[in-house]
Amino acid sequence: MNYDRYLELQTRLEWFYDFHPEFFNNISPEQKKLLQNTFLYDMPDEHYPKLLRDFYDKNINNQPTLQNNMLLAVDTLYEAAGAGSLFDYDK
Repeated sequence: MNYDRYLELQTRLEWFYDFHPEFFNNISPEQKKLLQNTFLYDMPDEHYPKLLRDFYDKNINNQPTLQNNMLLAVDTLYEAAGAGSLFDYDK
C-alpha cells in the first residue's frame, strides 16, 4: 500500500467514523484497535502527527504484513457497513 492509497483509506475511515461510528462496533476489538492506531481517525488533535507522511513512512511503509492486516480490517469494516468489499472498489 503506497502513501496515496493509505491517504485515500484514511480519509474514508475518518468519514465512516464521523458519520457512522456504530459500524466500528461490528468489527473485532483487535481490528478496531489496528485501524485506530494506523489510520488515526479518532486521535485527538493534540496527539495527531504534524506530518501524516512522516507517520506513514516511519510506521507503515515497508511493512507488508501490517499493511495486509490493515487492508483486511478495512475490508471487514466495509462489509459490516453494508458497503461490499474494499477489494470490489479496486477493480
